[in-house]
Amino acid sequence: MRGALVCVAMLSLLSCQKESARVTPETQEQKLLYMFGVMAARQRNDFHLTAQDLEYVYRGMRDQVRREKRAMELELTDEVKEMVQRRKQALMAQEQQRSSTFLEQAAREQGVVKTQSGLLFRSLAEGTGPSPTVEDTVTVHCRGVGMNGAEFANSYKEGMPRRFPVGRTLRCLSEGLQLMKVGGKAKLVCPTELAFNVVGLGKQVPPGAAVIFELELLEIVRAE
Repeated sequence: MRGALVCVAMLSLLSCQKESARVTPETQEQKLLYMFGVMAARQRNDFHLTAQDLEYVYRGMRDQVRREKRAMELELTDEVKEMVQRRKQALMAQEQQRSSTFLEQAAREQGVVKTQSGLLFRSLAEGTGPSPTVEDTVTVHCRGVGMNGAEFANSYKEGMPRRFPVGRTLRCLSEGLQLMKVGGKAKLVCPTELAFNVVGLGKQVPPGAAVIFELELLEIVRAE
């Protein structure tokens, strides 16, 4: 935890220090230092620091580097973890509220069927033959986006379909696939509890956010 906090402070030193604000890295070493700051920020996204927060972090870093008198004595304890968790929960609650509104609007789209689990299923093209079961493996084309339209998966762009067991994937994918037939296409709008839930998926899918999948069922590999 101490190392993590130092990383955040070093980032704030680079970005907030008044003497070097808005500097542009030019030499190779300056570029490496800049990238160090970027990587430090990526590793500590769970702090969810605001611009005002960074001022306090910078003050602590500055006092330590310049060996000035500290504003207060503080030992790193579980209080830091609790702060991070508290902020995560607050942000997740906001995201869940946004998701609720998003799902309500999506449920009103023509052709959408809401299942008992809360999955919103809309057939885009009907397939033929049987539907897969949880014991089967399927080959699909899949495109996944967050509520803001940020794409986090696209097998069409990759030029390679995905193959996976129906019973060993996200709950919304598993349920949606069992409503499809080979050759069919569908749009799935998934509540967070059927998708990435409290974990999220990087910047594209914050914890607590709903997601959208577009699926094309290419093949069913029947379980023996």
